[in-house]
Amino acid sequence: MGKPPKGVGPYPDTWHIPGGGVELGKESLIEALRREVKEETNIEITDIIPIGFSEDREPNKHGEMTHYIFLNFKARYASGNSTAASDMSKLQWVPLHELKNLSLTRPSVPLFKRLGYLQR
Repeated sequence: MGKPPKGVGPYPDTWHIPGGGVELGKESLIEALRREVKEETNIEITDIIPIGFSEDREPNKHGEMTHYIFLNFKARYASGNSTAASDMSKLQWVPLHELKNLSLTRPSVPLFKRLGYLQR
């Protein structure tokens, strides 16, 4: 899980799942996932499995309502030493039983409940 610098992003001061956008016309969805995880955490992933999607609406940094769509995947750690990138102030491996103690992004909570990582 990663935590951006204080006050940054649509879900400030919360713990995030690594992610980002697809560079349209340049990469596939899976290539984008691998790139974003590598950029944000310095780790390589494998055994990528789609597990669903979610959406949320939240004002962006200009106060404009933005519709976010999240494509969720499970993956297995392959290699690398995790280090936080410039867009994350903290990065840490979190045991599943400790997720309940973190301030999570609003879209992460129903995902973790559906996966059985948090109680319903």
